[in-house]
Amino acid sequence: MRQTSHRRYPVADETDSGEVRRGVGRVAAELGAGQYAQGHAELVATELATNLVRHAKPGGWMLIRPVPPDEVELIAVDHGPGITDLPAALSGRSTTPGGLGCGLAAVRRASTRFDVYSEPGHGTCVLSVVNLAEPRPAADRRTWGGISIGVTEVCGDGWAVAELDHGVAVAVVDGLGHGPKASLATDAALTAFAAGPADLDRLVGRANDAMRQTRGGALTACLIDRDRQELRYFGIGNVNGRVLSGSGDRGLVCTVGTLGLKMAPPKVQLMTAPWPADGVLVVWTDGLRSRPDLAALSGLLSHDPGLVAAVLHRDFARERDDATVVVVRP
Repeated sequence: MRQTSHRRYPVADETDSGEVRRGVGRVAAELGAGQYAQGHAELVATELATNLVRHAKPGGWMLIRPVPPDEVELIAVDHGPGITDLPAALSGRSTTPGGLGCGLAAVRRASTRFDVYSEPGHGTCVLSVVNLAEPRPAADRRTWGGISIGVTEVCGDGWAVAELDHGVAVAVVDGLGHGPKASLATDAALTAFAAGPADLDRLVGRANDAMRQTRGGALTACLIDRDRQELRYFGIGNVNGRVLSGSGDRGLVCTVGTLGLKMAPPKVQLMTAPWPADGVLVVWTDGLRSRPDLAALSGLLSHDPGLVAAVLHRDFARERDDATVVVVRP
């Protein structure tokens, strides 16, 4: 159930754009895409990366990940000048110097899912999900998404989401340290989560047992019950979370401790809170600042959850640790 992590490609010149295109081509080929579908994904990658070079001085970065069985997710992120006339850019009518003004319109047509968040003077994030299947099915609006970016090639953080009959369950894990050994600890915790996503009462014990042969880590798991309009959760260690809504925001209560280090799991209380009808759950590891100002980004929360996660990472990442952000809007 573990979601794939994103690979980050810095983009500052045309050479970087070529590296992004080749990287997306490799991801598409690994997913079994045919030549036409692979070229389709590479076209989107080239357009987005070229936009970063031409308009987002001094460039930005691309986040790429496979979404099995047949999708590639691409997110272009920058701190550039922003898009002053977004409707014109999306319709291909933009006359911004340095381009033809039809890049975003072309990306939008080629994408199964597409979203843009731009603030003049602050930057832009563009999300494109390309379906490699033939023919490409229509996509539903996503209710959850996230990003996971490592400081080494293997990310030690991880996350998983399970759709349930009555709600949705989410787990976010931060394996101790970085790299492959941290990733193994995260795998163990998420395997325990997958064995019973709705069974939070016994998850602490299952995860602790599963992580005993690893270096251990932190875990926050949540269950949003739509029928009861209730949030149940626990947090162990440095994986933080908040519930945002029109009536305010509320932080999740986390317990100090680490799973997998001792035979007996850390003592933790399963918490229960009302779930607001317009609630948005945001969970993040300590690769982000511990108290990001999420309330100031209310206009962002209506966008695709994966795009929201990318913007939060852009604005609040420490840049010296693995970082994961998950956004759930059931």
